[in-house]
Amino acid sequence: MESVEYDNFLHYSSRLLMADVLGDVYVEFSKLKSPNSQFMFTRALLREHKMLIDTLDFNVEYDKPTVSTIIRHTGNEFFKAKQYAKAADMYTKCLVGSDSNSESYALALANRSAAYLHMCQFELCLRDARWAMGSKYPSKMAYKLYERAGHAERFLGLVERAIQSYAECLTRLDESDMSAEDKSKYRIVIEKSAKDCEQVLAEHKRKTKSPRPDELVGGRNEHIPALSAFVELRMSENMGRGVFATRDINPGDVVAIDEPYICGPISDNVEVCHYNGCLKLDMALYPCQKCLLVYYCNKDCMNKANEDGHYLECPIMCFIKSTPGISRINELAMKWFLKDYLKMGLKKYCSLVDNFSKSKIDPQTRGFDETGQYKSDNFLTAYSLDSKENKLSIDVLFFFNCIAVDMLHYLMLSGLQIPECYIGTVGASLVHIIIVLDLNCRKLNIDAPTISFQGKRQLTLTIALTLYPTISLFNHSCDPNIERSGELSDRKRVMKAIQPIPKGTQLFATYGIIFKGHDKKSRQDLCNKGFNFKCYCQPCIKNWPTCHYIPNRLSTLNILNPSMADIVSSECKKFVEFKKSAKLEDYCQHLNYLYSFIKLLFNNVKRPFELYEDCLEMIRIGHTISSNEIYFSDT
Repeated sequence: MESVEYDNFLHYSSRLLMADVLGDVYVEFSKLKSPNSQFMFTRALLREHKMLIDTLDFNVEYDKPTVSTIIRHTGNEFFKAKQYAKAADMYTKCLVGSDSNSESYALALANRSAAYLHMCQFELCLRDARWAMGSKYPSKMAYKLYERAGHAERFLGLVERAIQSYAECLTRLDESDMSAEDKSKYRIVIEKSAKDCEQVLAEHKRKTKSPRPDELVGGRNEHIPALSAFVELRMSENMGRGVFATRDINPGDVVAIDEPYICGPISDNVEVCHYNGCLKLDMALYPCQKCLLVYYCNKDCMNKANEDGHYLECPIMCFIKSTPGISRINELAMKWFLKDYLKMGLKKYCSLVDNFSKSKIDPQTRGFDETGQYKSDNFLTAYSLDSKENKLSIDVLFFFNCIAVDMLHYLMLSGLQIPECYIGTVGASLVHIIIVLDLNCRKLNIDAPTISFQGKRQLTLTIALTLYPTISLFNHSCDPNIERSGELSDRKRVMKAIQPIPKGTQLFATYGIIFKGHDKKSRQDLCNKGFNFKCYCQPCIKNWPTCHYIPNRLSTLNILNPSMADIVSSECKKFVEFKKSAKLEDYCQHLNYLYSFIKLLFNNVKRPFELYEDCLEMIRIGHTISSNEIYFSDT
């Protein structure tokens, strides 16, 4: 992997270069054979050169509360004058100058949400209302926040959530200091809003058919529960361990149903719950009130995340985000480490990772437990994923060790106590976790939860960084025969066959590199640079052309079975007409036809062939669903 992929790659090495010791450091580091000794060497080095921070204190100073209050009152005057944009600006200034743990901050948030509602900026309104709910907003006025959230959700088409917000509003109404008469009038208005939403929801459910749940073809695999019973692991000469069909597999068959071992949002700009067990899309999340850098869809997820260790990473989130490398990988590594460290305890955790690093593991059974099971929710299954550690250059491996030293140092400054005799093991495990995530999260980013833009389902945006241990078993091909399917934003990932897969054939996913979009040299460069392997798929071996040069006519050169030439020609003409009339959103209704056509071509036409590739793309689109529940009412 090349250093240019990482942010601030020279952060550590440049300091050592200035001290005229970098060359010697690399020489000494390369002599160390155990991960523990490499980590301890790096830790001592960064200490020696004073490259570790001394304190987590920021010395942040806020304006005096009276100043913030004056600014907020100025905003209120603009609000009364219906100058909502100016009011929102004043509330923002109040927030900047207020302690996030104060009532002044909560009131400014609530007021800004009201301004945004009047400006029809419903997502911003909803976010501020949610934030205020989790802050020190006066309980006697909390009903206003839930009413406002309900209105914003209703306008955004989130009627199920609007119903819940209105219900909470009515519950909180009892705490208000309104008169009984005013409460009664208010209750009638809110109940009517909730009833309108219920009618919209009932109409939607009447029209919508529930999809059949996906089931693994042949049932669950005896040894790898997330895989189909019609596949097995085998070793291959050029690709190492891979998944092979033990029976013929047809397009549309489900071959894997996996859940991520660890996951998190891919950027700060995506509204996804940070709790590892959720990953739910939301238009307005609750922030952690201490760090304000992670967000949750509800208080339950927030509490579960704390149980998994967020309370330990919370004081250092800003430091983790600014650590060199890939920020989201570093955050995910910290989340993974804390989750399992707290679950197992120090001694068990260190014993497991120590034994793993010292043991000689059969490449074919790597990740299987003592009962012969490969389970995606098992720590060692995820920890033993291929990392290609031995192929990393010294400068990159040293860089990862420096990152881990920094991260563990932050944790210990924030109060995590690790006896000196365990630091090498814990630190080396953090390095390994970073390397596993760095390779496998990017490798399978194509299979991470995604959102699809309405009306243009072919345009998608990845929303999460995820580690799927079982899906990671699939090797790459520039012409994959399996691909993800189902709900795009679901953390559970369903993999379906998109081409016929004869018995004995390997099942291939794609790591984001497709033969139609890149020539052979570009594909090989991408595979080598990003994943440290040479691709041996059929398009690379036979040097298939890119999309502009794929044959589009039948001839004696690409018909495999001459006796089927007339039938194939006739069916191709039918497909061309079908393609002209079929709409993108209707492909899912024609999957059986697409399956039968691609099977006909698979058996009788030499690839690549334009109609085959067109049919394949239609199957891909037909397999995906984007049903983020948005139903609009007449408001």
